[in-house]
Amino acid sequence: MKKATRLLLVAALMLVGMAISHASFAVNTGTMLNVGKAVADQTGLTQTATQTASQTATQAVTQKVTQKAGQLLNLNTASASQLTQLPGIGSKTAGAIIDKRTQLGGKFDSVDQLLGVKGIGAKKLEAIRPFLTL
Repeated sequence: MKKATRLLLVAALMLVGMAISHASFAVNTGTMLNVGKAVADQTGLTQTATQTASQTATQAVTQKVTQKAGQLLNLNTASASQLTQLPGIGSKTAGAIIDKRTQLGGKFDSVDQLLGVKGIGAKKLEAIRPFLTL
């Protein structure tokens, strides 16, 4: 009986020790997560990081478009290569713009006539309009 009692006592102590260890780990982990979240919230780190990434991406796109377009592009004299420097205009669309210009007698009367070019819709036209002139 003494041996069986000792074994039960040891087993019980082991279980209690494991339960305390597990509870301590769970509390510490939970506390660490809460502290980390509180620090991030107080410093605005999460929001700041998101805003910074968004601003950086916007600035990069703006800079790229500015570098590519550089100055206003004359729609009536631009080559296909020059047209591909516009945002969202690839070689196929540039060729279609040149074809449309030829159909119009070599001259666009309005930037809005680009809506008649396959691959250019209202959104794309508004994106490239600031870089075009006649």
